[in-house]
Amino acid sequence: MHVVRRLRPGKPALYYVYAYRGGPQVHTCEGERPTITPAILDAAAEARRNMIRVESDNLNKLMEVYQRSPEWTKLSDRTRKDYRIELKKLADKFGKVPFVVWNDQRMRSDVMAWRAELASKPRTADKAIVMLATLLSWGMTEGLITRNVATGIPMLYKAERASIIWTDADWAAIKPHCSPELWQALRLASLTGFRLGDLVDVGVEHIGLSAIVMVTAKRKRRVVVPLLSELRALLNEIGRESGAILRNSRGQPWTESGLGGVFQKAKAKAAGFNMALRIHDMRGTYATWLARKGLTDQEIGRIIGWSEKQVAEIRRRYVDEEHVTAFLIDRIEDKKSM
Repeated sequence: MHVVRRLRPGKPALYYVYAYRGGPQVHTCEGERPTITPAILDAAAEARRNMIRVESDNLNKLMEVYQRSPEWTKLSDRTRKDYRIELKKLADKFGKVPFVVWNDQRMRSDVMAWRAELASKPRTADKAIVMLATLLSWGMTEGLITRNVATGIPMLYKAERASIIWTDADWAAIKPHCSPELWQALRLASLTGFRLGDLVDVGVEHIGLSAIVMVTAKRKRRVVVPLLSELRALLNEIGRESGAILRNSRGQPWTESGLGGVFQKAKAKAAGFNMALRIHDMRGTYATWLARKGLTDQEIGRIIGWSEKQVAEIRRRYVDEEHVTAFLIDRIEDKKSM
């Protein structure tokens, strides 16, 4: 039998008991590690007897077992949703390919050919290949297959969005098309650097005396965002006393799709707005703002989870160049006045 512990900040740990590694869950409890009782053993035995099997050992079976595994259970709801989309693509293309073929290195050429078919949409191609590599890697760990023919395949999508920021012109263009609720959300994003998923999750309980402290949804990383005066003023303006900070026009907490959809509609109406910009690009905007506040690259990187190299690049592009240009203008104007 297989027992998995799930830690929860501020709450007792959850324990999941599975009939076997990769098998169905037969018991759950919180607090202390469960004692395996005769009732749990009986449930595990019954689960083994009733286990749904597919006719052959192929990729469909690997996906089926993966989605019953503890590794799948530990994923966030959003990640599981995204993974299911990619797994459906794999099932349509390779679902009936048996394990013996996946164990043959020559299968890599078929994977590369599929990647080439998807190359017109590089991000789509990359997501599919990463999902396949993840699935095969899990299968190797479980001893179901012996080779991962999708590992090490280079990514097609090379864009680096870390250096993209919202400019004053973008803010001016979109503001007339924002509802008060959307405008609050965009401002909060610019003053925290939160991704969309964290933006809708941040609540009053995360606000401390000097910082917003929370665990990110995507990478499960603890972030500490300082309550600088502008951020504190925005939170006071919103005036939330409990629950989610950001709410829609009906007073309900935003969902990712809801906030993202309203933002897409607003920017579609905004003449002069850079249509390539996303809410996620507020991370670069926030890093630039912190640099102008005088924080070091190391301090900024610690807050938003970037390397010092990434922060240094955005500082060079948007802060240092701005200072150099201003200095040159001052010198030119001084010479004119002489």
